[in-house]
Amino acid sequence: MKVEWLAFCAVTVAGLSPLLFRRIRSNGRTFTVAGMAVVGAVLGAKGWEAKQSDGAKATTTFLKTAPHQGRSGGYVSSDKCQSCHPGQYESWHRSFHRTMTQVANPATVLGDFNNVTLSLDGEPIVFQRRGDEFWVEMIDPDWKHDFVKAQVRGTPFPAANHPPRTWKRITLLTGSHHMQAFWVPSYRGNVQFGAPFVWLIHDRRWAPRKDTFIRDPQAPSPIQIWNLNCIQCHATAGQPREHPTTKVLDSRVGEFGIACESCHGPAQDHARANLNPLRRYRLHRGEAGDRTIVNPTRAPAKVSAQICGQCHGIKWNLHREQWLEAGFRYRPGGDLLEETPLIRPTQLASQSWLPDALRHDPALLQNFFWPDGMVRVTGREYNGLIETPCHIRGELSCVSCHSMHRYHAGDDQLASGMDGNRACLQCHRKYESQLQEHTRHVTGSPGSLCYNCHMPHTTYGLLKAVRSHQIDTPSAKASLDTGRPNACNLCHLDQTLEWTATWLSQWYGHAKVEVPEVERSRSAALLWLLKGDAAQRALIAWHMGWKPARAASGERWQAPFLATLLAEEPYSAVRYIANESLKSLPGFDDLVYDFVGTPDQRRDAAREAFDLWTRTQTNRLDRTGDKLLINPAGVLDRKAVEQLLQQRDNRMVELVE
Repeated sequence: MKVEWLAFCAVTVAGLSPLLFRRIRSNGRTFTVAGMAVVGAVLGAKGWEAKQSDGAKATTTFLKTAPHQGRSGGYVSSDKCQSCHPGQYESWHRSFHRTMTQVANPATVLGDFNNVTLSLDGEPIVFQRRGDEFWVEMIDPDWKHDFVKAQVRGTPFPAANHPPRTWKRITLLTGSHHMQAFWVPSYRGNVQFGAPFVWLIHDRRWAPRKDTFIRDPQAPSPIQIWNLNCIQCHATAGQPREHPTTKVLDSRVGEFGIACESCHGPAQDHARANLNPLRRYRLHRGEAGDRTIVNPTRAPAKVSAQICGQCHGIKWNLHREQWLEAGFRYRPGGDLLEETPLIRPTQLASQSWLPDALRHDPALLQNFFWPDGMVRVTGREYNGLIETPCHIRGELSCVSCHSMHRYHAGDDQLASGMDGNRACLQCHRKYESQLQEHTRHVTGSPGSLCYNCHMPHTTYGLLKAVRSHQIDTPSAKASLDTGRPNACNLCHLDQTLEWTATWLSQWYGHAKVEVPEVERSRSAALLWLLKGDAAQRALIAWHMGWKPARAASGERWQAPFLATLLAEEPYSAVRYIANESLKSLPGFDDLVYDFVGTPDQRRDAAREAFDLWTRTQTNRLDRTGDKLLINPAGVLDRKAVEQLLQQRDNRMVELVE
């Protein structure tokens, strides 16, 4: 694949994460480039030789280096909405959408900047607070930027063995829920380069950013550019504003974070029209809504869903040059697919607008989709929704279940009352009186919840498993064909795929699937955990700590299998998940383990976990048997475990979140 093609991808595929590493061949040379976004940026940068580091860079003022809030096009910011819509403003203000991107200050920074020194790839990184400012001492990211550029071009680079170090002030933050990433300025203007550590919020610790994603463990730390990637979805109405000649970026956003105008569209006309109190009174008394603004809850299902899909979708930007200057042309209420068509693997042959390189690049598609085209990474729920019959033939949209303003206190912004079967029973009313007959599980149990069977956790992101938003039915055949775990075996971790196929045939009339011998004699979950690829291992490791699965499958037999991941698992994100699940099991909450510790430290922790299981759990196991590789006396069949580990799918996996 040519470098020029990857440069085009860098700014045209909306939603493609810059954490994706690709191995590129150009002019007979092979390079590992830190993300497609980097390639697109470095090809246009000025050479390091003409722009040596000097003291002036370190003192560049904050306002000149951060992207600016405020832009043309009718955007007025959420502050303008507050006076007339105080309740909606308050509910949005406490959401994680608002805090997706923030300016760095003492109220927003969550990480420890108390003169902390960390090391990554042999490079020391110093975090320091100076009054109300936050600084990082590191290898100059401007130098690193041009070094990557030289590697891509195959040109000599001066002083490659003596990289200069500099202090950079943190300008922007991304995230406030699971983890927080930090951005510093570059000499190109408003480009933001990521400091190579993130703050894990619930763990209250720093971790290398490269270790918090499922990506090539051998790849170096990535360099990201906020203005050419994150700006697409982590801010309101972003405009990279790249100068066509100098390539310097003078970026603008309507607002940092996902704000009112992201979903309702530019509000200038709306605010101006409603200065008239008589108009406001008439609108309040009526039910038709205000035509000067877009309301997703009043829009038709497909239009409403596209408003969320502008960020929660895997799309393709047909207007690259226009986007670089002015951002996306799509506005809420318009037709998203005319501006940025979706990438739909099941229909690639008919998508003539897609360049050949994408259509014939299975590796790229595997970063987002299971082999049958179902989305496998979080944040892309719109791609799942539009493949769902409830949306295709019905009126299901995102706001059928979710709300920005009337959500309960959970993580998913589910509308009040929509965290149970009510969400589905809005339309499928007949099952309300036939719930146990339909689900074959006792009413009130996890197995009687519609979404546990029809929206299982088969997507991955943010160090956890996430529900699929392509509403589907459990299928043993799909698991065989695609490797995607099915809902039955994600809850009944102790059962085989043959067991699932049998019950689906008896209960729902599925054609009986013939499964291989190993799928008749071994737990399907253990096969995915020990033999599967990194994505499958992550999903099963997470489910071993999931309360409904532990209730259905027992919780005293999983520890030795999770312990195998603590030591030898090559993907640090999978190790993290395995440890989290292990700590949720009885007796393991005090286990000390560092998922980015040295190999010796990890092996010691794994041995400690196994010894703890042997001492405290094997005499009271809640499940045993050949399919779990544990005999009735509580002895683990280590030889069988080793044989399965030797069959592990070690293909490189990169899931683009």
